[in-house]
Amino acid sequence: MKTVRFDSPAWQTELQTAYTFRYTQTPRLMQLDDCVTTRVNPSHPEGYDNVSLLTKERFGVGAKASLTCSFEGLGCPEIILVEQVESCPDGALRYGACIEVVLYENGINVWRHFRTDGVCSWHKRLGIQYPVAAGEKHFLSVEVKERMLCITLDGQTNFLRVEDLFESFCLGVTACEGIARLYEFSVES
Repeated sequence: MKTVRFDSPAWQTELQTAYTFRYTQTPRLMQLDDCVTTRVNPSHPEGYDNVSLLTKERFGVGAKASLTCSFEGLGCPEIILVEQVESCPDGALRYGACIEVVLYENGINVWRHFRTDGVCSWHKRLGIQYPVAAGEKHFLSVEVKERMLCITLDGQTNFLRVEDLFESFCLGVTACEGIARLYEFSVES
């Protein structure tokens, strides 16, 4: 997959909209002139839309995903690695097991999500705290190495060992927990 820009609805031919099994809502991202964004959503448990966009292709070690994004307040743009996508009876694509690399106002968090017997759970794998300016564009990338993620935010790189990394996965982005704007997403393998 090459670079997908979110400045027009053309991105919809490259990426598929998906949702975590944690919620039943299936909101859509709002298209703006230069990006897509979440909205306030009083019916959602988080109070905002929670939407993921995934590649149709699967990747493995050597893949690299990059995202240009911004956020307001508690908004969280994320790069995600999703083990399996399921088509549900309501027509939505959903996933359980994933790894989230989350950008937020205090830095980066990495979460490992599980789905066992229909129950979703998660575990924080990494928390790197440093101030990240709201309202400004940021560049986040995740390179998948053998049992390791190389995470770069605005030129600052960190490594995280992940012993239970999926053998293959879809790559994507999530916008959640507040206003999150997505400008550009690219994947290299």
